[in-house]
Amino acid sequence: MGNHSSGIDSSYERHYSERKSLKVYPTEFVVRTFLASYPRLNFKRPSPGDRVLDVGFGDGRNTVLLADTGLEVSGIEITQGIVDQTQARLKELGYKADLRVGRNSSIPYEDGSFDYILACHCCYYCDEGDVFFDNLSEYARVLKPGGFLVASVANRASYIFEGAEQLPDGSMRITRDPYNNRKEYRLQAFANVNEIQAYFSPLFKNFSFGSAENDYYGIDERVFWVVCQKGNE
Repeated sequence: MGNHSSGIDSSYERHYSERKSLKVYPTEFVVRTFLASYPRLNFKRPSPGDRVLDVGFGDGRNTVLLADTGLEVSGIEITQGIVDQTQARLKELGYKADLRVGRNSSIPYEDGSFDYILACHCCYYCDEGDVFFDNLSEYARVLKPGGFLVASVANRASYIFEGAEQLPDGSMRITRDPYNNRKEYRLQAFANVNEIQAYFSPLFKNFSFGSAENDYYGIDERVFWVVCQKGNE
């Protein structure tokens, strides 16, 4: 099949380079999880000075929010070009973050570095030769004992999986993408929260779940929200 990682690298670097506006706005579920309270959200809110890793930070929209709350922010993205673009944006906005090139399954930080990981619309991307559990294992490695993972997880009923090829490892190879970023790449998806909890449980505990089903004018996006804590080692 070849290495589809290189294709997604170039497509996303191009995608973010086209975003010329300096101002960026955070993702709704991130705002709600980090700043609001809900009856089924079991989450120790960060304190100023806590360390957070923003995985797949993109244009920095959530990086800015995390910095505004007083956290010590680090982040990874898949190309140096994306890192440079977002670092320049943050600098112009007056923010500082430690941004590096990395992958879901290869995070360039030491064991136990972070109190929190935010993985917004990214944890389920699987490079060739990796499975989704490799991503989760790497997240657990860089979390401190008892640290929290805040993530969005793909719902199998979402638009991106229409016509996708189901693979033996449980991932799905994308065949159609209206945004032309993910075609031929592998994404992991789940049908319900019970599947998610069973998959994550070897590494994480104390789960809180939410979900969204949004029809964005013909783009039927469905996603699960997951908050969980690093399990006992």
